[in-house]
Amino acid sequence: MLSLTKRIGTFHTRDGAVLYYMTLGSGDFPIAVIPGAGDGLATLDQTATRLSLYFAKRQKRYRLLVLSRRQPVPDHFGLEHHAEDMLAVLRSLKWPACLLECNSAGGPIGQHIAIRAPEQVRGLILSSTLHRSNSKTGSVVQYWLDLITRQKWAEFTWSSIKLTLRPSTVRRYRFFRPLLSWLSPPRDPTLIRHVLQELLDFDNRPLLPAIACPTLVTGGAEDQIVPAEIQTEMAGLIPNSQLKLYDGYGHGNDQENPAYERDVYVFAQTCFTDSPAG
Repeated sequence: MLSLTKRIGTFHTRDGAVLYYMTLGSGDFPIAVIPGAGDGLATLDQTATRLSLYFAKRQKRYRLLVLSRRQPVPDHFGLEHHAEDMLAVLRSLKWPACLLECNSAGGPIGQHIAIRAPEQVRGLILSSTLHRSNSKTGSVVQYWLDLITRQKWAEFTWSSIKLTLRPSTVRRYRFFRPLLSWLSPPRDPTLIRHVLQELLDFDNRPLLPAIACPTLVTGGAEDQIVPAEIQTEMAGLIPNSQLKLYDGYGHGNDQENPAYERDVYVFAQTCFTDSPAG
């Protein structure tokens, strides 16, 4: 039986914000995880137990550091500022050069870190994510922001489930839909609003050619939030990248596709066999 020993820590910024982080596992490969927009709904101090169960299967192979965005997020705080925050956490912990695994809205942050601190990043995993604003993602984000403004939290949650998971999975979840109205709203609704708004007006295309580390771009070919063509374009702009898009999977490719964990493990072996970054 796996031991779910985890450690929850806090990092305090100079301007008084707090970032939570969690460490888990004792394997050979260090990984730092930057989560997607779900981090704006409930940060690590609230989700540590659930996440430790989700990552339990990894703890023998990997040494994990799961990062969380600052609380609170000031106005006009951008993706590059989140990167500065998270890089400060990595350095304060003396976290070794690692794989940087970035999911969905975490991807643009990881791109900044890989460029600013190449010595910290042995390999970059960009999972179901993007490098620039686009009309498809923008329309989804605007719809979600409208639901948040109107405090339609049950509709927002159902929409995120429906757009993330495969239709067969969504059909199983439909029995739980009536229960969504009983969910409590986020502790700080402004955080998820910030996380989503950051995706509406950014463009990392000029930055991507400067990413020097090996990069795995992976996702589902049927992604309804980040189109496959955006992920393909992103991979094409990163010099040392490989692209794996899976038919039959969408934005939840990392959650539903068994190939995802296999790809991460093979990529980790490659990154830590080759010479160190930087």
